[in-house]
Amino acid sequence: MAKAMFDAATVAAANLLVAAPIVPGGIVSKTLLNDEHAKLVLFAMDQGQAISEHQAPYVAAVHVLEGRLQFGVGGRSRVMTAHDWLVMPANEKHDLSALEPVRFLLTLLK
Repeated sequence: MAKAMFDAATVAAANLLVAAPIVPGGIVSKTLLNDEHAKLVLFAMDQGQAISEHQAPYVAAVHVLEGRLQFGVGGRSRVMTAHDWLVMPANEKHDLSALEPVRFLLTLLK
């Protein structure tokens, strides 16, 4: 597992759009913080990239920073755009695909 960019013991700041570049044909993930309470992961996905159905054992929130994301959860598929936010319960199956280059922040509450 990659080391988190930040820890909760130090004040830190970052430009999230710069921290995770869009890579042509790829998916970039950067763990910003990972401690006993939460894990925050920044994602950048090029258009057409997808993450197949999966689930996490934690309450999770997705905050789209820029771009468009097709997000399937709870039997519904929705298009999320910049500034959209979604929360889902632990163990909820979900999948996603980038309709255009997209960056989003995933927060997992442990």
